[in-house]
Amino acid sequence: MSSKNDQKNTVLGVIERSAETLAAILTLVSATLIFAGVVLRNLFSMSPSWITEIPTYGFVWAVFLALAGAFSRGPQLGLDIVVRKLPLPAQKLLHGFGALAMVAIAASMVWLGSELCLRQFSTGAVSNTALRFPLWIVTISMVIGFALLMAHGWARVRGREPEPLSPPTESAE
Repeated sequence: MSSKNDQKNTVLGVIERSAETLAAILTLVSATLIFAGVVLRNLFSMSPSWITEIPTYGFVWAVFLALAGAFSRGPQLGLDIVVRKLPLPAQKLLHGFGALAMVAIAASMVWLGSELCLRQFSTGAVSNTALRFPLWIVTISMVIGFALLMAHGWARVRGREPEPLSPPTESAE
């Protein structure tokens, strides 16, 4: 198993850091636009329609880009407090099962998201607002985010990404 430093220098690590940086930028820009919308609405009695639509899309992209980073840091979807009480081999088995389940779920989401994205693209589906924003641009964020999540899960299954194991804890009685 590679060290934490080696893991972050892999292609997957570079992609993850880039995705997280972009997610942070999108969150900052979206929050700034929302603040600007509040100022425009309350001080100048004007509210352009795009000022609420664009931040929504920015937040959607940010969530899906940050998804893989959250998975690579540890078990967010598990009963970690219970798992930590188990011996290390049992923890490893459960984390491996969790990674396999995550790969399966992510692969399903990539498949379904791709089908939806292609349908939206081929039909020219747009938002029902004044912007008429192409919906496939929003939907592809789900495909990209879950593809990154699938790559992290597969790396963990193959032993190329460390499992978040910890020594068994004693129960507080």
